[in-house]
Amino acid sequence: MSGVEAVKDLIKPPFANYDIVVYFGCGLFSLPFTMHYIGDLRLSTTSFKFNIDPPFVSTLITTLTVLFSVYILGHIIAYLGSQLIEKVMDSLFGKASLVILRGTETNRDDFKKMMQQQIRLGISKHIEEASWFSSIVRFVCHLPILPAYIAIYLLKVFGFYRTRISQDVITAANGKVANAHIPEIKQGKEWFKSLEAVVMNTNPSATARMYNYLVISGLFRSVSIILLASAWFELIYTIMKYKGYNAPEGLLMFGNNGIYAQSISYIAVCVVYLFSLFSYLKFQRRYVEDAIFAFVYAKP
Repeated sequence: MSGVEAVKDLIKPPFANYDIVVYFGCGLFSLPFTMHYIGDLRLSTTSFKFNIDPPFVSTLITTLTVLFSVYILGHIIAYLGSQLIEKVMDSLFGKASLVILRGTETNRDDFKKMMQQQIRLGISKHIEEASWFSSIVRFVCHLPILPAYIAIYLLKVFGFYRTRISQDVITAANGKVANAHIPEIKQGKEWFKSLEAVVMNTNPSATARMYNYLVISGLFRSVSIILLASAWFELIYTIMKYKGYNAPEGLLMFGNNGIYAQSISYIAVCVVYLFSLFSYLKFQRRYVEDAIFAFVYAKP
């Protein structure tokens, strides 16, 4: 049996699903955006072609160089997403594990008001804390989407964080935490990482489901940072056209010219960004929910 397992480990793919979907996938997804917005600015000397004999060696090296470049680009995008998307959203809404606790005892209207209050609290903390410089940098990066954020706040569009976890489930989980050496599940306690570790080490099927949610949320987080960068270009192009300058064509103008077509392109990019952001927050929430469900309902 040990020999069979050794062979399985030998032929196991070197990349996990997260690498393929999030790093490779988003690295490739960013290329059309890069070529559309800054393709004309690339240097003529920039090339992945290597004049090596025999030709197939040059082709192989070129292919590997492009693949690793895309992979590294995907890592950079994921890191920017963690800094500019994840940290900003966590600071405004609170981490998903805390939002779930707040949502278990409230009806829909109270939940919406509570989320608005949490956003105001998050903004005030950014103003009061000493790390104001990093806060300014992160929030400035979101300026093109600011009108959409204000609309979300006023319309109370917070369904992406509406939890399926009931208070009875939280109570049942708290009845099991002592035996698992987990802090009590309530606000102000660092309980989730311990609960997550228990589930990962005792429930492979639940861990696989959670991993799927982790991959999907990572994908949408990286897509969000790509669309956020796209929104910056669209906003700049819109301002240029409004001022009468000959701006490049926007991403979603489809051959149309003028300020109205550019404005529609800018709005469309912002809307797609919001859908991507909501998807990221939704699957981040479902990751936490599945961990709690698995902890409560898994058979010993």
